[in-house]
Amino acid sequence: MDLLGILALALLWGSSFLFIKIGLNGGMSPVLVAGGRLAVGAALLWGVVLARRLFAPASFKKPIPRERAQWIKIALIGLVNNAIPFLLIAWGEQRISSGLASVLNSSMPLFTVLFAHLLTHDDRITPAKAIGVLIGFAGVAVVITPGAADLSGELPGSLAIVAASAAYAIATVFVRKTLTGATDPIATGAAQLVTACVWLAPLVLATGATAHLDAVPLDAILAVIALGLLGTGLAYIIYYLLIQRAKASQMSLVTYLLPVTALVYGAIFLGEEVTGYAVAGFGLIVSGILLVNVDVVRRANHAAPAKM
Repeated sequence: MDLLGILALALLWGSSFLFIKIGLNGGMSPVLVAGGRLAVGAALLWGVVLARRLFAPASFKKPIPRERAQWIKIALIGLVNNAIPFLLIAWGEQRISSGLASVLNSSMPLFTVLFAHLLTHDDRITPAKAIGVLIGFAGVAVVITPGAADLSGELPGSLAIVAASAAYAIATVFVRKTLTGATDPIATGAAQLVTACVWLAPLVLATGATAHLDAVPLDAILAVIALGLLGTGLAYIIYYLLIQRAKASQMSLVTYLLPVTALVYGAIFLGEEVTGYAVAGFGLIVSGILLVNVDVVRRANHAAPAKM
């Protein structure tokens, strides 16, 4: 069942890049796509929280975040893990294909290794990790190469996706250091999405992003609703359930499967070309991540006490 959940998560997160592109193709601005998915995702998660508090046994319930310090941390995570990367990915997808965006986004674990080394004391870069990171970033360079000369289109679009991956990585390290399991994680996720909406609200107002919403085709609106319900809300719930049960090595499969599903979606529904550069770059990124993960597992096994 865990593997089915991992596959479902890869399918859902992979579809996010497709839905973003459909929304953009329908004339929605990047800030409206990002804000829309946040609002819909937050509504779904808060609905789940309310249902759990009404119908779940008392022993199943965890407290909702209430303290000011918790909300400050949640707001920071909402900015770095949602508002910034969601906006960057939507902005980047205006300039590159959805499949290419998913491949570049798979570089997130490489950035996590770097930021964990810089911001923590117990997760240092080893020679094997360093080699893995270099191989992975070589893959990023390969993916970007065909559009490197397009200084106003593909290059900034690709770099925006890479920057979004870096933001995800910073948030991952920050969550590991600061947030505990004392509160309801789904409520924390819902609060995170709400704060991300608040971060983006001034930009939505300043750009007049909703001014011509009545002219946006229905398929674009439905795509952003699906993006919020499936790729943001439901995917978070499945992810939360999986991390309680699945092994870390199993969860890492999502990293490898997600770009594959996104490339397939883009090719089938948008007619996007899967280039040799994208395939070769993705292969290098995956190879780098695998090398990093092998080193992590090897060191964990070496540090574990012997079992009698």
